[in-house]
Amino acid sequence: MTEKINRMYNNSVQNVKKFICKDNFTKTKAFLVCVLACILSVVCEYTIFRISHPEYISKVRMIIVAIIFAFIGMHFVFKISKMYEFIHKNRYKIACAFLLFVMAFKLSGSSIVEFNKLIQPNNDDRKYHTLLGQSRMIRTDEWATSTTYILSQSQNTTPFKYFSDTLRGTNTDMFAVSNSPVFDILMLGRPFQIGFMLFGNNMGLSFYWYIRLVAMLLGSYELCLILTKRNKKVSLCGMLVITFSSAVQWWYCMDTLIWGQIAVVLIDKFMQTDRKRNKYLCALGLLVSGLSYIFVFYPAWQVSFGYLFLALVIWIMIKNIKYGSYKFTAHDIVLICITILAIVLLLGRWYILSKDTLIAEMSTDYPGERQEVGGGARNIYSYFYDIFLPKYYFGNPCEVSSMLSFFPIPMILGLIYVLRNKKDLHFWIPILVVGGFLSIWCVYGFPAWLANITKMSITTAGRVSIPLGTACIYMLIYLIGNIEKEDKLLNRKLTYVLTVAFTFFIAYKSKTTLSVIDPNYLDSFKMLVALEIFGVAIYTILNIDSEKIKNYCIFILIIIALMSGLTVNPVISTTNIFYTKPVAIKMNEIKQLDPDAIWTVTDGGWYLNDYPLASGIKVLNSTAVYPNIDLFKTLLGEEKAEEKREIYNRYSHIIVQIVDEPTDVELMHADCIMLKLNYKDLEKVNVKYILSTQNFEENNFKEKFYEEIYNEDKIYIYKIMEGI
Repeated sequence: MTEKINRMYNNSVQNVKKFICKDNFTKTKAFLVCVLACILSVVCEYTIFRISHPEYISKVRMIIVAIIFAFIGMHFVFKISKMYEFIHKNRYKIACAFLLFVMAFKLSGSSIVEFNKLIQPNNDDRKYHTLLGQSRMIRTDEWATSTTYILSQSQNTTPFKYFSDTLRGTNTDMFAVSNSPVFDILMLGRPFQIGFMLFGNNMGLSFYWYIRLVAMLLGSYELCLILTKRNKKVSLCGMLVITFSSAVQWWYCMDTLIWGQIAVVLIDKFMQTDRKRNKYLCALGLLVSGLSYIFVFYPAWQVSFGYLFLALVIWIMIKNIKYGSYKFTAHDIVLICITILAIVLLLGRWYILSKDTLIAEMSTDYPGERQEVGGGARNIYSYFYDIFLPKYYFGNPCEVSSMLSFFPIPMILGLIYVLRNKKDLHFWIPILVVGGFLSIWCVYGFPAWLANITKMSITTAGRVSIPLGTACIYMLIYLIGNIEKEDKLLNRKLTYVLTVAFTFFIAYKSKTTLSVIDPNYLDSFKMLVALEIFGVAIYTILNIDSEKIKNYCIFILIIIALMSGLTVNPVISTTNIFYTKPVAIKMNEIKQLDPDAIWTVTDGGWYLNDYPLASGIKVLNSTAVYPNIDLFKTLLGEEKAEEKREIYNRYSHIIVQIVDEPTDVELMHADCIMLKLNYKDLEKVNVKYILSTQNFEENNFKEKFYEEIYNEDKIYIYKIMEGI
């Protein structure tokens, strides 16, 4: 009897072990994991999310959380190597499936739900809240400005015009500086915005938001595969470190970085392939990425990132020509010339259409007249505390965010690697030269003459620290992916000393630079946590010549990257905030009856100015993406307008106050001006309606110039009487 029981016990144990063993009963276990994931997501919805997101129970959130749990669970079902090999082989199909999913549920990472706090907050709806994470008030350049411009294009009487009179209430170039979709061949250089024309605003915003994330992930991964000679594990690490670095997420997937990386990858693939069809596809991709890089039209990053990508292109050329088998053929030369000619012709069309806009933009007092000499970058070491920015409030995290670069360690290790091993000079010489160039600019600055020659005068040290940090990540990933057992790096005992030295040096530099902005942010608790995390990370980086420690290094880098950037942006659904608020419904009713009317927004702070734009309403004081000189000449007169030109000749948010006194304008700060507009001058600029948070009945105007046509939840719409 005992023997029988033991045999049954042993058989049961064997069966359990067999069942638990990966790659056995995978379909059954995968099904069980999916069921368990669904159960856990429901439990989380009614416990955790009821606390953090008490507004409503969300089926969409449950689906998202269930997918996350299922993905984690699959690590216990399949062998990790096989699972990630499958993901690697099907990465583009998975990316397409992801895009279809987010579009189907109209998901995005925008913070437009912030408008719910400003406009009729008592009229609430579950669609006015985040599904996951928290919206970011500080990202006003996204939710309060650029998103409204883009959405306005589909709401115009003639949708997607190159020049629209919705923004600024006058003819405005919607392509050159407002980053909006237009019906034109130039959209080859703005492929991310095409979704608005194909799918409408809800799905278009989903596509626009997440195609950039997908492009950043895949572009970074493909570039890291080249850097590491197809080492998938290290490339996965590089992809996540780049994509979820704090700067990328707070500025959200910088197009300059996306298109620069894609261009480098395509140049390498063009030189690697012998198939003409693939070369044509690469040439088309280079046409799109080249145009897209230029159309970003943000020189502060275009110039500095340009130096970095130039270094990588030099490396790619040497790698494929000197150390590879590539030779220029007549076919390739013709194809390259055609691609360059196509870019030049399209840029020529852009210049012809947007010449006046470009001149106006470059002639502004801000930011067009920028003359920088660099030095004193405050965010060069901020990766040390970036892990806290998503959770603990900081005034302006965008300005202190950085890449997870571990600057200056990768540059020092790269120099040591080159000096001790005399290897891979074709990579290290250009990347170290550019890294040193950018480092000097960020830390010390250049003489004015050198800043002008190199065109670095149009960027700032804080902005340049981002491409510098990216260069350091490339160096680190290259080292991790290429270092071999026989390569010499650092003595193991020396690494203990250097770990302590580097950790405390970085902590000191980050603390001192942050203290200028917020001396209390990096308190004792945060400092202790950061010292422990980065102490371990730096030790593993200094010992990447050990295979075992290298693996630990990869895991730690991924964890830090996810801590820094994964939860920065929220997940929301739809653009209802612009169209279903009672005041939005009323504005649309008025627009249907009076589509050509010009509106102004007053007394709500500049955040409110662009809200009506999303409905296609013409707003006089919406953000001046470039100055409306004629407006101020009309209001101030030629002489006074010229006298005050420096105040309004800038990219600016315009706060309007309706007053009895003469019209005047004053500078609030670099990108914000106050227009004190005499109510009698409203007729001069053809303003017909006012959206305001102020009850005009409480103001003692000399005469009544308005008719109140809407009043609900402390927001008003006034119609201007004729003949005031």
